[in-house]
Amino acid sequence: MEDPVASRVDHLHSPLRWFRIGGWILLALLATQMALRTLPKAWHTLNTDFPNYYLTASLVHEGYDTSRVYEWLWFQRQKDHREIDQRLVGMVPITPFSTLLIYPLTSLPILTAKRCWLIFNLGLLVATLSILRRMTRHPWQHLSLVAVLSFPLRVNLLFGQYYVLLLFLLTLACWLYICQKPFLAGIVVGLATGLKVFPAFYLLYFLRKRDLKAFAGGVLGSLGSGVASIYAFGCELHRVYLFQVLPSALRGEGLDPYNLQAASLSSLLHKLFIYEPQLNQHPAINAPWLFAGLHPLLQMMLMAPALLLAAPNETCPRRVHLEWAAILLASLAISTSPASYLFTLLILPACLIWGVLREEKRNWWLAILLPLYAVAGFVGGTNNEAAGWIAVLTVPRLYAMVLLCAFAYAVLVSQESSKSTKRDRLAWALALAAILTLSIVFNLRHQRGLYADYQQRIPIPKGVFMAVHPTAEEDGLLFVGMQHDGYRSAVERFGAIHFSKGHDDELGIAAANGIQWVEQTGHESKIISASGGSTSIQQAESPVASFDGRWLAFLREEHGRTRIWIRALGQSVARDSPLTPPEFNVLEMSFLPGGEIVFSATSGGGHPGLFVSDRVGSVRSLGMGEVRYPSISPNGRWLAYSELQGGNWNLWLRDLSNGQTHRLTDAACNNTEPAWAADSQALIYASDCGRALWFSALCRRRIIY
Repeated sequence: MEDPVASRVDHLHSPLRWFRIGGWILLALLATQMALRTLPKAWHTLNTDFPNYYLTASLVHEGYDTSRVYEWLWFQRQKDHREIDQRLVGMVPITPFSTLLIYPLTSLPILTAKRCWLIFNLGLLVATLSILRRMTRHPWQHLSLVAVLSFPLRVNLLFGQYYVLLLFLLTLACWLYICQKPFLAGIVVGLATGLKVFPAFYLLYFLRKRDLKAFAGGVLGSLGSGVASIYAFGCELHRVYLFQVLPSALRGEGLDPYNLQAASLSSLLHKLFIYEPQLNQHPAINAPWLFAGLHPLLQMMLMAPALLLAAPNETCPRRVHLEWAAILLASLAISTSPASYLFTLLILPACLIWGVLREEKRNWWLAILLPLYAVAGFVGGTNNEAAGWIAVLTVPRLYAMVLLCAFAYAVLVSQESSKSTKRDRLAWALALAAILTLSIVFNLRHQRGLYADYQQRIPIPKGVFMAVHPTAEEDGLLFVGMQHDGYRSAVERFGAIHFSKGHDDELGIAAANGIQWVEQTGHESKIISASGGSTSIQQAESPVASFDGRWLAFLREEHGRTRIWIRALGQSVARDSPLTPPEFNVLEMSFLPGGEIVFSATSGGGHPGLFVSDRVGSVRSLGMGEVRYPSISPNGRWLAYSELQGGNWNLWLRDLSNGQTHRLTDAACNNTEPAWAADSQALIYASDCGRALWFSALCRRRIIY
């Protein structure tokens, strides 16, 4: 007969018992650390990216024209005017819809708004764990342990990100799908797609499951989020997002594509195979075609099993849990902008897979899952300066995510359903192969001429992320550079670059006859003479000087729309006169030698075009299509400008004597802001070719006709 006392002793010392005790201890330690460090810091500080959301939503709340939200300098200027304590802001590659979540909080001061958002996120986290408990029957200890083990969750709370909301929506959608409410599940997935694009993979999953109700709900939810966003921001901003921002983001070029700290597949392949004069001087092999082929191939290798292993018409909750987790894991693994807070979403697949393994008592599988989950959330990229093949060793999170995908697929294979026929899988495999082929073809086409301007590059220091607004002088070059602490004006002479020193951002610069004017921004923008003169113009931005130095044109803003104003220099009494009517929203401008101004502007919410205004304000259109960034040569013969075609801005040249045009650049990137050298035979312009979207370097090109 078994001794009951011995039995209780054995139970006390069993490995499972000690595992539970260790779990409680770990939970207590991590929860205490989050309560004493993460939450107080999140409560008292502003960090990226909450200011981006708040600022964008505030612009909508205040009735501003938001069509230029994705332009870095314009957005920075709005931040400075509101005195938001954040050195750099930017909306790329954030969706417009995601910022509307903060709209109800825009009447509050920004730090108060963040605190309300933090409380809301903590409530969402509790709601998410409650739904997971219903689906998986995990005890609260297990769910809480998964949450506090998530380092990305802490970063999300600290930065005021929206990934707890996205986690809640995807968890809710999974629960609704299991509860046989596919249409509602699809709608929730569609709303999640408005926040971040990758939940759209669940629409493919619904098609794979042959669930047209869920697919229709997903389409309807996506359209609903799009309509709400267009209603708030207008069509022009979404056109910029769809045709310029989104394609760059999908290639991993929304932000620095060579930054290994992102630990993404795209950043690793960029680092290994694409040379860039400033950002990546030592790739393993300079073979961009390898990136064009390998990036979509490896992405498909990670995503295809998640779709192919899904069982059509299978509604068993355990099977759906595993399939839902696999789709999300694959989506995260192939993400092109995987900031650390994105992996807050790992909480969902970790709990779903753990629930299945727990029911089946696969304890050894759990011993693999939980460490992989913790590592994938904690590590990232380790060395952004790695050269050559060493870069392969610097992205441990990417490998952890690949292993998590493989683990999820192994669990799915172990529960293979007989309902999925070979013919059905073959049809899907052929369709995915066709998508892969098209992706490679489009990538190779995108690379035509993409790196042709490297020989014209003007060297700039590594700490300068962006160089814009070039202005030529007799003995040098002026421009505005983005650095880690803001925007500064710079002078390049004889190969040496000197930046101004100061706290305020400097977002515009102009020069004529040895005199420089700089736009400084704070509570308002003002133009000052950077050469020791007395010129100071309040509520003024984007200065442009006439060739003879007699006139200074600038922009004044009202609710996001700007008009040209002009001041005659050298007069005893300074008088500013408006030059364009209010219906024009002026973007850029350039003087003709006779004093007329060529400017780009939108009118009535349409596409930008070029116009000419004389000094009394008479305006006529040049009728040149969708064009911006006009620049008149000093001899008055040439007009350089950029035209938008296929989502890219390329340089053109127009002979003002006969109206003939010549294309100067032809690449799937942006070449903008041309400025003429004094001899009218060379152009300096900003180019983001081979770089991140609008993170321009400067090029100098000889123009002789």
